[in-house]
Amino acid sequence: SGGGNFSLVQHTRYACAIADKDSTIITGGGDTMKVVARYNLQGHVENLPEMTQGRMLHGCGSYHSGGTMVLVVAGGQDYEFHDHLSSTEQLTMGGTAWTTAKSLPRKLYGVATVSMNNQIYILGGWD
Repeated sequence: SGGGNFSLVQHTRYACAIADKDSTIITGGGDTMKVVARYNLQGHVENLPEMTQGRMLHGCGSYHSGGTMVLVVAGGQDYEFHDHLSSTEQLTMGGTAWTTAKSLPRKLYGVATVSMNNQIYILGGWD
């Protein structure tokens, strides 16, 4: 059984979504560059710690480490300066802050991402 309609707390233009069991985690976007929020069928569940680098048109995904889900965001574009990004950051669920991870080999935005077999694949995009 599904929920009814609900409004999103943030604008999700150019955001990225990560599936998590019975919810979806929305990262960044054109109007809410650093915001990370979890939604389920009933609506907004919670805000998670903000990313350190605001980004839109980025890739995102997850993997598990020691049974704990780790969120990853990579690349994208900075809205204010329109800089293309190669930076990557991750958040271990239950943690209080995003941490910097190894950067992409080059700046990429407008990518597609797939989380599969505990790996994150980045497809396409522009540099």
